[in-house]
Amino acid sequence: MTKNPTGLNPNVKNTVFSPSWLARFDEYASAKTYSKGTLIFSEGDASDGMFLIREGQVKVFMSDESGKEMQIALLGPGEIVGEVASLDGQPRTASVSAVQNTKVAKIGMNEFRQFIEDNSDMALEIIQILTSRIRDHATSISNLAFKNVYGRVIWLLEKHSSRNEDGTFTVNRRFTQQDIADMVGSSREMVSRVVSELVKGEYISIDHKIITILKSLPRGW
Repeated sequence: MTKNPTGLNPNVKNTVFSPSWLARFDEYASAKTYSKGTLIFSEGDASDGMFLIREGQVKVFMSDESGKEMQIALLGPGEIVGEVASLDGQPRTASVSAVQNTKVAKIGMNEFRQFIEDNSDMALEIIQILTSRIRDHATSISNLAFKNVYGRVIWLLEKHSSRNEDGTFTVNRRFTQQDIADMVGSSREMVSRVVSELVKGEYISIDHKIITILKSLPRGW
């Protein structure tokens, strides 16, 4: 097998995989770059591999026959996309596009399977990611069934936040209000009302799309 190092900076912050996993993965992958707005693959396409995001951000979404979209996730550095179809060989279950100029390490389906076979000790990290996503999907279904829009919005903000030294939390995605609406199954207008009330109550602050959670968010509104 010919190995293809990605040529990407291995020191780019990664929040998912271990450094040893990344080092071995890069031996099987190749570097690719997508400009903002590029459709990387479409729902129903045959799989041509898996992508590890090194820089930038991608949107995972599904659409109906009229073109209406439902956004499933925004993924950034250190996260993978396209792994399901690469494992089972079935068509893509969703579409993915670059929402920023994005660099990825791409591994073909056959190369990915070879990577797993050659590095069985690394398979657990992939299993953990898949398990985490199954849990997230289950929680999302539960939220849609049992929580109101406010409850779904605070769940999304808390899920994507990390603690700062001063006790506040920063949401590590630059969500627009439309992004939030698409991901919680609501209208942008309703999300705008929720966000405005949280800002007014000094629960959150927003600066250049960076959302900071200043204090514990109320469980109900």
